[in-house]
Amino acid sequence: MTSPREEMACATCLVPLNVLDDHYIHPMYRDNDGHPPVPVPTSQLDTVNRTCDFCGDPHPMWTLLGGNVRVLATSSQTGLLQDMGETWAACVPCMADLDAGRALKVVDRAVRRMRVHDIPFAHAETNKLHQAFLRQRLPGRVLLTTTAWPDLNLNPRELPKVRDRLASFYRSPDELPTTLHISHMRGQLADSLDRARLYWIDNTFTELAEHAASQMPAVTVSKDLAPCDDGLLVWSRPATTHRIAAVSWSLRDEAIEAVVYRAIGSGLEDNPLQHLREHVGWLAPVRAYQLRHDQLIDGSPDNHSAILLATWLLIAQKAAEDVPVEIDKAVRKKYARAQRPLPDVRIVRVRAHTQGDDTGRVSGTGSSRSYTSRVWVTGHWRNQAYGPGRVLRRPVYIHPFLRGPEDAPIKLSTTVRILDQRTSDKPTGD
Repeated sequence: MTSPREEMACATCLVPLNVLDDHYIHPMYRDNDGHPPVPVPTSQLDTVNRTCDFCGDPHPMWTLLGGNVRVLATSSQTGLLQDMGETWAACVPCMADLDAGRALKVVDRAVRRMRVHDIPFAHAETNKLHQAFLRQRLPGRVLLTTTAWPDLNLNPRELPKVRDRLASFYRSPDELPTTLHISHMRGQLADSLDRARLYWIDNTFTELAEHAASQMPAVTVSKDLAPCDDGLLVWSRPATTHRIAAVSWSLRDEAIEAVVYRAIGSGLEDNPLQHLREHVGWLAPVRAYQLRHDQLIDGSPDNHSAILLATWLLIAQKAAEDVPVEIDKAVRKKYARAQRPLPDVRIVRVRAHTQGDDTGRVSGTGSSRSYTSRVWVTGHWRNQAYGPGRVLRRPVYIHPFLRGPEDAPIKLSTTVRILDQRTSDKPTGD
């Protein structure tokens, strides 16, 4: 028996590719700039630009397994066989209607999206197509975690219900993609979330963490690297080019298990949004990784763990302070009814710095020099000794700061060069 062909997408536009005579081609319904397809397995991508196979919505949420549908289009001169497959993607509105037994509403949505609702036979033929798949639909569904949603900013007061809904999803019968490799540990992930300390990173600290992560050196993982054994950390906005919204982690004997999430649901109308929040929540896992103790982690920005490691390191040093969040009254009542302790939610922000007595003199190697103006020193990492005998080293981030007397003028040319991270020029002090 021939194994099914691995699904491929174009590395340029991230659109799933069709196969014609054993060659990968772009779907005819998707506009592109004429670039050739660059096939890459979808299992290697965090984002795939799919559409709902029922109505064409650009934000599918579920994968369903049903009848293998093939469509034959013929004319007097030629024929075209389109294999639509036995795996269909469904958006949140279509899934909500299918769950409620409203298959005809799915058909109506499809013909309106295709702008053929005024063609007499379009509704009936689309219904035949859908039913060919749905009549053989198998039980269950798989969460689509590669859909790129519009950015969604989560509020710190929402974190308890965000956490609880995510834990509930892990305990639900809905399936996760096998490519995540976490299906076997869903119970452990849910239990860890129940114990998790909740962190919300404010916007200024998020910007600082992104900048620090972009130039972070290699980091050696240790048991005390994370701020707690179980945690859920949410940035004020999706962070880095990977658009990471949150990370959860759990400390194990040999490693720290971490799961990366993207925020979902932005842009949905009220009823589909409520359906999504009830069945999935606010976060969808997109990648999982293991940070083994004593492992040296590459500090490259392409590494998904870089932003988390940078945030942890900043929290561990005096760059950060965390303040408790007042829990909503409704959440307090809910936890009281369940006889659960109130969740510990912390806002992490940049620690306020106090201006000391700046004499304008900076010690050097055996000498000192006076500054007649202030110059910017760019943010950077340095290794700091710690541990028994201070023989271990851990990166510590040094904030950008102004060096020189408080009442001295700032050298504007230096400021411009440091703020423009796209240039490799170093401040010359001219």
